[in-house]
Amino acid sequence: MMEVKRFYLLLHPRPAYVIGSGRYGERTNFMAASWVSPVGEEPPSVMVAIGTESLTLELIERYGDFSVNVVPISSLEKLYYVGSRSGKEEDKSSIFEAAKGERIGAPVIKEAIGILECRLMRALDMGDVRLLIGKVLSARADSRFFNERSGWNFREINIPLHNWGRGFFRVGSHLKVK
Repeated sequence: MMEVKRFYLLLHPRPAYVIGSGRYGERTNFMAASWVSPVGEEPPSVMVAIGTESLTLELIERYGDFSVNVVPISSLEKLYYVGSRSGKEEDKSSIFEAAKGERIGAPVIKEAIGILECRLMRALDMGDVRLLIGKVLSARADSRFFNERSGWNFREINIPLHNWGRGFFRVGSHLKVK
């Protein structure tokens, strides 16, 4: 086996999500993120790694909540846009049509096919990123594309996968294990 210096490449491709931060109707920002993971069920919680210099981190720490939005592959250009520009250098709030969250003040994306609304529980400094643990206050999905028994229906919808340095991919075919 070869030595891998950028260890995280072994964990890609990963679903790419959009993090909503700020206060709907005030200062908001959207950021693409693929370093997102469930943490626990009691309490329901999710983790996202966010750069320490980002506007998203600043807004989440100021207001205490954030959204994790699952967007369809048809939103790929918008996803790329919010992931390749800094919210400190330009206003990215109008790239997606936003709404106020049902349980949080941060924006959610109207075209999202899945939304987690989260309240910040803990933050852990990890050098160039801060790990944010959010309590999931609400989890919603478009029932045309998702059900709790089998998850996403990839025959009907596709979500973007980010492969570091190589762009985006879509989910391939389902493999059955004997």
